[in-house]
Amino acid sequence: MTSTITAPINIDVLGISGLQWALLDAELNVHQASQELLANLCPESDLPVPLCQLLPALSADQQMSLGFLQRRIQFQCVSLEGKGVHCIAAPTGNDQLPVCLSLMEFDLDNRWLMELHPNYNHALYSSDQWIGHLETVIKSAPEETLNQLVSRAVHISQSHDGYLMHYNPGKRELQLTTRHQTRDIDSERFSIDLCPALALCIDDSAAYICNDVDDEPLPFLADQSVSNHLSVPVIYRGAIVGVVGVFNRDKPYTEVDAKSLMVYGAIIWHAIQLPKTLKVVAEQSRVIRQQKQQLNHSLVQLVGAIADALEVNDPYTAGHQRSVAKLAHRIGRRMGLSHHQLEGLKLGGLIHDIGKLAIPTQLLTKPSHLNEEEFDLIKTHSERGAAIIKDVEFPWPIRDMILQHHERLDGSGYPYGLKEPQILIESQILAVADVSDSILSHRPYRPALGFEKLREVLLEGRGAQFNREAVDICLELLCEERTHSVECIDAIALGPILKLDLDTTLAKAEKQMNRADLSVALVVDEDGHTVRGYITSAMLTFWHSPLLDTAAERTLDRELQHRKLHQVMKHEVPKIERCASLESASSRLQSSEEHFLMVTDSNNAPVGILTWPPLAQALQDKLARTSGLSPTT
Repeated sequence: MTSTITAPINIDVLGISGLQWALLDAELNVHQASQELLANLCPESDLPVPLCQLLPALSADQQMSLGFLQRRIQFQCVSLEGKGVHCIAAPTGNDQLPVCLSLMEFDLDNRWLMELHPNYNHALYSSDQWIGHLETVIKSAPEETLNQLVSRAVHISQSHDGYLMHYNPGKRELQLTTRHQTRDIDSERFSIDLCPALALCIDDSAAYICNDVDDEPLPFLADQSVSNHLSVPVIYRGAIVGVVGVFNRDKPYTEVDAKSLMVYGAIIWHAIQLPKTLKVVAEQSRVIRQQKQQLNHSLVQLVGAIADALEVNDPYTAGHQRSVAKLAHRIGRRMGLSHHQLEGLKLGGLIHDIGKLAIPTQLLTKPSHLNEEEFDLIKTHSERGAAIIKDVEFPWPIRDMILQHHERLDGSGYPYGLKEPQILIESQILAVADVSDSILSHRPYRPALGFEKLREVLLEGRGAQFNREAVDICLELLCEERTHSVECIDAIALGPILKLDLDTTLAKAEKQMNRADLSVALVVDEDGHTVRGYITSAMLTFWHSPLLDTAAERTLDRELQHRKLHQVMKHEVPKIERCASLESASSRLQSSEEHFLMVTDSNNAPVGILTWPPLAQALQDKLARTSGLSPTT
């Protein structure tokens, strides 16, 4: 039985006016309450009213805590309408109304209170099914996509029927597109003004819930008995493109249902539009790629024109930049540079000497060697070139290529003396290509120095001044070019190589050389590859006894024949690289004491034996071609 309250408490003294509050007696009956609380929790109840009637989810422990309240406490529960309520209870010090309870509503979507929701476990269980519905729509055939969209929406909301309508914002018209379990539909358009429910849905971009459709009938569902109805706008890229709706559910629709359906509609519509979007993006990418190719082509032509202008200023280096660009591009490709890097490398090579436009032509074409001051001025062309293009935005580090192509790995280059980690890989490649073309080309003060000189310079600086891999690839490429010409040693049919061990006896060596019909053999180390020396037929003959008339002389001859090759071989093997010119081979043979040259590849490994007969034939054929005569056979 409730007690009679003789005087109300001034709630403003408690400092909580304007909130949802209630004053409770010791039996937890509400005697005084704010207008907000009365409107939300007990609009039709008269005070006093039991607290458990307003908050039926209040637990026994929470009621006990309120009945014996000694200090301020907080707890959460669910209201009669299924809303989350945060409660703060504090003692008032009044014997008649000892408890002041203030309440604040909050969003049940907050996970820390979800376990209080009676359908929380069911929601978790349903989430997998929800995702499965999305997958079903996305994987459906194009002609069935919209039907599946509506069908899955009906299942998600646990409704009996549903529909999808397209919206034309310009005419404010809706068109029924799909109806659940109905194939033949009337697709006639109608103004949204004829349906206030959908007008609110579209104009407010919010869900519309009606659990008493008799009050607001839907004209497009006139042939259908509708008990309740939920419709949500489908929003795509910030604009409403349609409305998806469900109706006839056994229980009323809630805001949670509306939120789920809106999320579902947005996700599905994006998934439906994704192939179209990807198609548009692919087409745009194709156009951009084509424009980029055209731009790069124009840029290459412009850079080529600049290179031509430079060569007019320095006729002795005509074609130098193009040759360097071509060779650098080939080296970079074999080194595995990306397509983008190769494009930049080629362009950088085409204008790497653009700074020479700022150098007096007299110095560039001077027929004698430059003095120190003149050479110092020539060396400024790297910085001058970088300054010329400093305001041009290239998609490649062209400026650094121009600035660094005379730098060396050991810091001995110019203009800044950079070392390997500071030098671009493109600049390292340009350095090798630039030196190669310079040595192989004529200059105002000297003729071309030839391949042998180039090989000497590159190998001497390999790893110290020049990138090792770039040097090896450069020499390999140049050798391949020379191989295609009969002016190169590699075009000649070389003699085979016979390799003998260091411990092979003279008698065995002579036998093997006679069997192979060879006049020279290479003596190799235990690994079978490293050449330690050579032996010739003439050397073997020298070690035979001149006379075999006496038994003593025959014994001496047998002793000599059991000598080992390492005891009698010659160590310095005359050799030449396979891509050397015929003239170089001829000169080398004439200056050698032997009748042969060991021909090696770029790694100094033997590939054959060159002797006078095939070399003389190749020289004779070359002379005949030069004279316009037919080569001899």
